[in-house]
Amino acid sequence: MPETTENATAPEADANAKAQDANATPAAQAEAAPPPKEMKSIVLTGFGGVKMLKVQQKPEPTPGDGDVLIRVKACGMSFPDLMVRQGVIDHPPKTPVIMGFECAGVIEAVGANVNGLKVSFLVNSCAWPGPY
Repeated sequence: MPETTENATAPEADANAKAQDANATPAAQAEAAPPPKEMKSIVLTGFGGVKMLKVQQKPEPTPGDGDVLIRVKACGMSFPDLMVRQGVIDHPPKTPVIMGFECAGVIEAVGANVNGLKVSFLVNSCAWPGPY
């Protein structure tokens, strides 16, 4: 008598995979989830000299109502940035804070209630809190 092997049909294979996913532990499910996107940021960790600026990985934000997400291609350190870093402006931000008033880049995502701007538009921005 010839040997037989079990071969699951496509619907059975899908059902088996779904059953395995349903029985997976929360840790296994977390491992299967894609990691959140991250971005590099220049973070002011306290007021003072350049030693107070740190490059840190931060979660990539999602645009809220009236916001756009810009993939920064270039940024600058302006006079207001220097004054904030030294803490010599009225009402300085609480640290840690992402630095930067100005940037240029490409719109990557658009939030609700945004008119006239679309994904892939080239833009420049002067904003606080910072773009880098």
